[in-house]
Amino acid sequence: MIVASALAVLGCRSSRGGSTTSGGISISHAVVPASPSPTDASAFMMIENTSAAPDSLTGVSSPDAELVMLHEMVDNRMEMVEGLAVPAESRVLLAPGGYHLMLHRLTRPAAVGDTLTLHLQFAQAGEVVVRAPVLRYTEAIELLP
Repeated sequence: MIVASALAVLGCRSSRGGSTTSGGISISHAVVPASPSPTDASAFMMIENTSAAPDSLTGVSSPDAELVMLHEMVDNRMEMVEGLAVPAESRVLLAPGGYHLMLHRLTRPAAVGDTLTLHLQFAQAGEVVVRAPVLRYTEAIELLP
């Protein structure tokens, strides 16, 4: 009985990451790892293009940050990227060590249990909005596929 109750509570948590679908674009596993910085955080997710046509992520914004940038890790340093191709019928993972979002000048520190809203702009699918829970770093990373 105790195990069943614990599983029921865990199943109701937002720790599965944010997800949404719009047109041919599906976002899943959207998470923001808690950051020691009160002004900056990163965001990770899976972007899937289920359509037969390619698309691309062309911009990102958030009401929770003054600036959101797409970065890629290259030679152990972050480089800003203007856009990200999402080929037809494929997936692109935003994760540590690769592509990821950086949220700068947060409107408030991102604490575990909070949720941040991300507005992703795609060339074909248009705007896709996803809400990403703020989780402990290890918990957020474990959720990525």
